[in-house]
Amino acid sequence: MPTSTSYRRCLPALVLVASLAGCAGNQASSGGFVPQSAAPSGLPASDASTQMAGAVQPDSKVHIFTANRDSGDVLAFLASASGNVAPSRKIGGSKTTLSQPDALAMDASGAIYAANDGGTQVAVFASDANGNVKPQRIIGGSKSQLGPTEGLMVAPSGNLWASDYGNNAVTEYAAGAQGNVAPISAIGGSKTHLSTPVGMAMDSNSRVFVANANGASVVAFASGANGNVAPVVTIAGSNTGLSRPFALAFDSHGRLLVADEGAGVFVFAKGANGNVAPLAKITGISYPTGVVADGHDHIYVADFTGNSIKEFASNANGNATPLRSITGSNTGLSGANYLVLH
Repeated sequence: MPTSTSYRRCLPALVLVASLAGCAGNQASSGGFVPQSAAPSGLPASDASTQMAGAVQPDSKVHIFTANRDSGDVLAFLASASGNVAPSRKIGGSKTTLSQPDALAMDASGAIYAANDGGTQVAVFASDANGNVKPQRIIGGSKSQLGPTEGLMVAPSGNLWASDYGNNAVTEYAAGAQGNVAPISAIGGSKTHLSTPVGMAMDSNSRVFVANANGASVVAFASGANGNVAPVVTIAGSNTGLSRPFALAFDSHGRLLVADEGAGVFVFAKGANGNVAPLAKITGISYPTGVVADGHDHIYVADFTGNSIKEFASNANGNATPLRSITGSNTGLSGANYLVLH
């Protein structure tokens, strides 16, 4: 079990939406990769044949960012990188306020949002931040209602969402919020079925999906939900296979990706609800704590204890061979959590 503080100490064997801010500029290119098992039924046949016929490579300008908890920094790598490579950017040091960054998000401009493990404030860095730099702004204080934060998400509107695992709530802040500001909405209470909420993601209908790390479930709330409201979607039950869901993301087909630190990465069909089986389950990852999909629906996974970031084909299933892995001493990876692409 990973060494941890606050939340992870409170929940045995527990450790982390990926928030996909964008992967603009991705272009297909030729090249080979190790074929995976048969495509899940939720993946269109045209996509499956493309994946099996030849690889699509990430654009050389696209970077993948991770909250590197145990080293106290945020690291970025070229999405096309592989092996024991140094990060292209590193945000860390005393000026950053980062200690054990355990939550990460990004907005459409590339601004980086981070919160420390169990922290009650969010630091926002410029899109080109690098090194020991101060945040552009900080959100926090008694009015903010921020509790122990283990998940962040920025909606297309620019509004920031934060999960409060200690108080079983999620809060929303206006775009550009700064300082000791009150949230514009807060979801919490017995009707919500929130249970140690962590990672979040938003679907095309602006519904907010939340991973319940201590509830073996994923719940979603309607656009505009506020207060003690019931979820409109609940994915839970023995058929789901969920154990400790942590990070969430959607791919371009609306499939829900769930990084479950107790079981692997689950792929659920668009519109999944109830006690439903996943379309696919990617295993062979020691401790998946972050997930995101790129413009080709390739699935990137952060492996907390494996100190690595792995990329899988969109039709990966079972103990699949990664298309590439970023791992090794030069990477500086130590407790990688949430992932974002930009």
